[in-house]
Amino acid sequence: MNKLQNVKPCGRRRFLRGVVGLGLLALLGVGALTQSVLTGQERGRYAVPGRMVTVGEHRLHLNCQGSGQPLVLLESGLSGWSQDWARVQPDLARQTTVCSYDRAGYAWSDEAPAARTGLQAVEDLRTLLRTAGLQGPMVVVGHSWGGMLAQMLAQTHPDEVLGLVLVDALHHDQTASMDPAAHARYSRTMQLLTGSATWLAPLGLTRLAGMPASVVVDKLPPSEQASARAMAMQSKNYRALSTEYLGIDPALAVARSLPPVPPVPTTVLSTNALSEFPPGWDQDDMRQHWIAGQRALARETGAKHVVVADAGHYLHLERPELVIASVQEVLQQVRATPHQRPSP
Repeated sequence: MNKLQNVKPCGRRRFLRGVVGLGLLALLGVGALTQSVLTGQERGRYAVPGRMVTVGEHRLHLNCQGSGQPLVLLESGLSGWSQDWARVQPDLARQTTVCSYDRAGYAWSDEAPAARTGLQAVEDLRTLLRTAGLQGPMVVVGHSWGGMLAQMLAQTHPDEVLGLVLVDALHHDQTASMDPAAHARYSRTMQLLTGSATWLAPLGLTRLAGMPASVVVDKLPPSEQASARAMAMQSKNYRALSTEYLGIDPALAVARSLPPVPPVPTTVLSTNALSEFPPGWDQDDMRQHWIAGQRALARETGAKHVVVADAGHYLHLERPELVIASVQEVLQQVRATPHQRPSP
């Protein structure tokens, strides 16, 4: 008889559980090592397309193209970064200086020592531009959560914003006016998804499952997809996503307390089809709530409102020509009017 047969049934079960546990730990260790090695290789393979700028205790990636004034600043949505604008930025750069960047923790940017959400993210952006020598007021183009950050910049520093293009952007009452039960259900789902990804990613499990932090890699130009997919598998992206999501409701509360968005040339682009939205937004009541928020946003900012029925949330990737034309229109309005700085 072998040694296992001599062990009593209860001891045998403990022995087998121990073997399974050790095997699982070994597999997780291999996954973590693989994630670390592949991340290092990918960072070496895909060079920074712009430049790294020191902002306090961390560095942010800034990618500027073109020349001229005013500056056009592209602000990505939740879980997005500079590459999200790859179908828009080159065309706009033929007319003026256009910059996109990665917020703290995303893609090529470093993680910040403390959470950078809401007004902290706005100040990160201002420090980034100032340190990079990009002076003068600008036109800000913001998508989704990035559209909320664009509004907060205009609300807190109206002298720095000449115009706005808000691409399916958040309204400051978006969650506060939501049905409480729906908001609680949505929040639980998002906290579970974003929170679990922060510990699954370092173990290589999100990579194994083919779950990049970005949902739009396949919508990018082919030349951007390999590097974007590699960046999207970095563990820090999931941590940045979780941190930003947890900061949304507090930031929206701050936004509601700020002065109104200044009366600058503004266009609101929105969609009735909520593709690539987080789980829960596909329900009709949530969709109608989002549409109502877009109408309120356009009304309160005095914006031109363009509704695109045949595209999803990422209009700058699905209908880049429309976003480009909207930015060009705002630029024309800005250039046709001598700039007078609004009063803070």
